[in-house]
Amino acid sequence: MSVDLRYGVSNSLTLEFSSDQTTAFAGLDVETIDGSLKEVIHASLDQAIHFPAFREIVFPEDTLAIAIGEGIPRIAEILASLIDYIQTYTEVALEDITIVFPNELTASVESQLKELLDEFVFSTLTFELHNPAISEELAYLTATQEGEPIRLNKTLVDADVVLPICSNLPESLFGYAGFFHDLFPLYTETETILRFRSNMDIETLRRDSIEAANMLGIQYLLKVTPANGEAIHNIAAGDIFTLQKSVPSIATGSWSYSISESELTIGSLSGTQHQQTWDNLARALSTLAKATSMGGAIVICSQLSGPLPGPIKLLNSNDAQQQLGEQLKLQPDVDIQAAQEILNLRSDYHIYLLSDLNGEDVESIGLAHIESPAQINNLIAAARKVSCVADAHRVAVT
Repeated sequence: MSVDLRYGVSNSLTLEFSSDQTTAFAGLDVETIDGSLKEVIHASLDQAIHFPAFREIVFPEDTLAIAIGEGIPRIAEILASLIDYIQTYTEVALEDITIVFPNELTASVESQLKELLDEFVFSTLTFELHNPAISEELAYLTATQEGEPIRLNKTLVDADVVLPICSNLPESLFGYAGFFHDLFPLYTETETILRFRSNMDIETLRRDSIEAANMLGIQYLLKVTPANGEAIHNIAAGDIFTLQKSVPSIATGSWSYSISESELTIGSLSGTQHQQTWDNLARALSTLAKATSMGGAIVICSQLSGPLPGPIKLLNSNDAQQQLGEQLKLQPDVDIQAAQEILNLRSDYHIYLLSDLNGEDVESIGLAHIESPAQINNLIAAARKVSCVADAHRVAVT
């Protein structure tokens, strides 16, 4: 039996299994939306359950801030469809709309959006890149139960209406802050980001993310459930109370699987560079570890590329844990959590990585470099039980 596993932008490899092997498969072919994305977006914004259509909750002279989440597939097309809806059905002025990006990687979609919008429309919109280290660009919102201040992006705090565009994924994923994950701590300050990256207390993170959303006055948002790669499974818009009851089950139904432990587990990261991140690699490893016997092997197929980030480089030292802790005190680097998770897992599992990274770099951080897909089939041939998980960074193992 053979199975095609997609990874990266458009790559795939054929995995070969024998009839006497025990195999399990997850996430290989998640259903995608029907119809054009523009039609789906418009319908979602107009058909909120138990809540007015979006056109009825924004008014002339309202300032509108659109907060973009991380790793959302086809985000430029989603934004273009949203702007079209606003122009067609509301009286919100283009000059009163600010699109806020959480980081440079997400902000790279701005160039794609320019190709999709009329030149005048694009030039009239305001774009902003969130910087958690600049106090002037942050505003005090509230305090946690422990008395720690929560400061959020000032544009979001000052806007009359904030419309977050968020991913919808299983809440048990590594590092996932739940329903408001793409709002908090994504758009907060350096100190808050540091606090949660140094102490992965997910329950506290989720509690504070709900408090931040409530204090920000979030009433309405757009939730995007991904399919494989850059495809979309579902888009839902509406008030936060209705969506909190309805959309988590969509993510669970699409991306939660019961997988018994295998001695070899193979997972992929498919999609553009927005999905090829160390954070997603760590999330995929965390998921696959739950489906792998202790001491077994985990293979990740990706198109991760570029030089190793600073925190990842620290994995090649004998005192990596101490160095990561010291680094964390200096700056909230986005890859520190990923480095910590890789460090935790590489001592319990043999981790193999297919990527566009330099092979020596991969080996230097304690992972095995896969030079060709044939090596993966060699690993399969030597295993009695194998699990294959597509888009493992989105899958929750139950």
